[in-house]
Amino acid sequence: MDTKAKIIRDDNLKARKAEAPDGKIRFQSLQEHLSNVADLAIKFAKPFQAENIFGLIAYLHDAGKATAKFQNYLIDEQGRRGSVPHSIQGAILAYLSDDDQATQFLREIIALAVAGHHGGLADACSPDGMETFIERLDKPDPELCYDEMVKNIDLEQVKALISKAKAEAGRLIKPILENYSDLYSANFALGLLVKYIYSCLIDADRMDAYLFGEGRDYEHKEADWQTLVDTFEANISRFKNNREIDKIRADISDKCRQAAARESGIYQLSVPTGGGKTLSSLRFALHHCIALGKKRIIYVIPYLSIIEQTAKTIRGILNLGEDDSVLLEHHSNITLPEDEQAGEIRKLATSRWDNPVIITTMVEFLETVMSSFAGKLRKFHSMAESVIIFDEIQSLPLKCVHLFNEVVTFLSKVCGSTILLCTATQPLLHEAERKNLPLSPDCQLVSNVEEAFEKLKRTKLVVEREMDTDALSQFVFDKASRNGDCLVILNTKGTAKALFEKLKLLNGGGRFELYHLSNSMCSAHKKDVIDAVRKALEEKRPLICVATQLVEAGVDISFRCVVRAMAGLDSIAQAAGRCNRHGEDAIKEVYVVPVTGENLDKLVEIKEGREIAAKIYREENFLDTGRQLMDKFYRYYFNRRKNVMDYPTKTGVSVYTMLSQNDPGRANYHSRNKAPFSGTLAHSFRTADEYFSVIDKNAT
Repeated sequence: MDTKAKIIRDDNLKARKAEAPDGKIRFQSLQEHLSNVADLAIKFAKPFQAENIFGLIAYLHDAGKATAKFQNYLIDEQGRRGSVPHSIQGAILAYLSDDDQATQFLREIIALAVAGHHGGLADACSPDGMETFIERLDKPDPELCYDEMVKNIDLEQVKALISKAKAEAGRLIKPILENYSDLYSANFALGLLVKYIYSCLIDADRMDAYLFGEGRDYEHKEADWQTLVDTFEANISRFKNNREIDKIRADISDKCRQAAARESGIYQLSVPTGGGKTLSSLRFALHHCIALGKKRIIYVIPYLSIIEQTAKTIRGILNLGEDDSVLLEHHSNITLPEDEQAGEIRKLATSRWDNPVIITTMVEFLETVMSSFAGKLRKFHSMAESVIIFDEIQSLPLKCVHLFNEVVTFLSKVCGSTILLCTATQPLLHEAERKNLPLSPDCQLVSNVEEAFEKLKRTKLVVEREMDTDALSQFVFDKASRNGDCLVILNTKGTAKALFEKLKLLNGGGRFELYHLSNSMCSAHKKDVIDAVRKALEEKRPLICVATQLVEAGVDISFRCVVRAMAGLDSIAQAAGRCNRHGEDAIKEVYVVPVTGENLDKLVEIKEGREIAAKIYREENFLDTGRQLMDKFYRYYFNRRKNVMDYPTKTGVSVYTMLSQNDPGRANYHSRNKAPFSGTLAHSFRTADEYFSVIDKNAT
């Protein structure tokens, strides 16, 4: 596409202004801004090879600024900020300039992206059928000065762009038609395509505004994967392989290196806790980026309690400093630099995700892809053509399973990314109710999973009698006395606190250092306690740590004894990973205790998991962390909880339904208007966003 196509007739029309270093006001012409945004949007959307579609959207997004009303507002500051709408006009122009029913979906996509480039994506159809987006496009409000805008635009040029864009419509949705047979999954993917297109526009628009303000040109960051691979390989070659566990970790790492030549897809890395999956998955990703030309590595971690540990490990193995531009940490524990310019650079990086290596949280990932707003969705397109590693994937909230499956399938099948699901306790996400996660053939990076688990077996589960906190405190104290230390993990903050208080009474003579960990603490406090526990363990000081499940997944600590309140088998297995983690001793016992008095009424997933683990124990008369029992646990668990995987809401319409076919919205519209819904897209982008939250918004 010619990104210098001239659609603005008057070169004096302005897009924005900025203050120069000498205090003078500089103006950017509207034509220059539209051309720049078209150029950037096409660069960002390269995987889709639909440059005329992305260019057209860029040219139309600020067409509404081609009016005297907006020019007066901009130049003479007539009116408050945002008081002159300029987004919807380009959307109306795109929708009304053509009436081809075969490509109506394309006009709707373009209109949604253009109209929402400031306020966010609207509902194409609300779940109650009361609001539809295309009805806003039929009769332009006189306040929009639509006719004046059209006079200031080369309409023939716009129609030519629309004609070229229509020719690319088939290419745009070809990956969806080829990869989806289920109507609901295909519609979900179509909604994600809208978000991807919107993301490219938002990033291009905001980036051009930033560059104009700074007086700079755009510079693309190209990852130097070969240097990173060479550094990584040089550093791991220095690892000692004296112990058996080190040799097993090296074997797992080598197999991940060999798997890097595989084609893009959705893979699993299922290795026991302590198997070195952080570095093994990174090794796969680095070599995969070279082999297949991927743009970046995105490491998604469920808990803040382990994200800094992971970042430190990755920085160390790649010889990266704290301020190295190769790696970006994006999570709530990071504070902005005091230097104003450094702070602005970091804000830009977190909004764009264009660094070669990104480390973030599952919360940030999910709330980005489920959002309808520009600030979040701006970085969505940066997930394309990447390697995305999900660590401790068993921690994915059950209500998000079907949403997550659709998103990673879209990123893999449509956007060319490779997905890697890592955990010691691999959930059967591909067997969830909707069957919407197509794993790649030979999906395991380490094929002999059972052999790896057997070789790395360092613990044995022992199910104890039911106990209250009085009996449990004595039990824990006795086990700590025998082993020198003990970690006890409970299901609720209240039970953990009660047990901690009882242990303080038993520890009157100060025999043990006592530590307490729960999510009632702020992140800095939790980090301090984990650091103190780790130091005490390294120095072999007698200690007891009472915690909730926040220490289960990924925290690199190793106790001689672990006691776990009865919970889901996945949680029990993760807790066992905190015992004898590096094979310091012979096989150690991990005690599973049914604890009375735990109120799990508000912790439904934990309650269900506990009941299923107890059921399996009654059936088998033993518990272990092998693949056979773990698969049995997940099949029971997913079957019992299948009705919540679509993310239900109090409206009776799930978030999944809102973002796919939206049958309730279509039916309600028909009922209210006595006519079928005429739009191609019926996604409730804004409403779904309002109801979606990974963490309960009322939590403290």
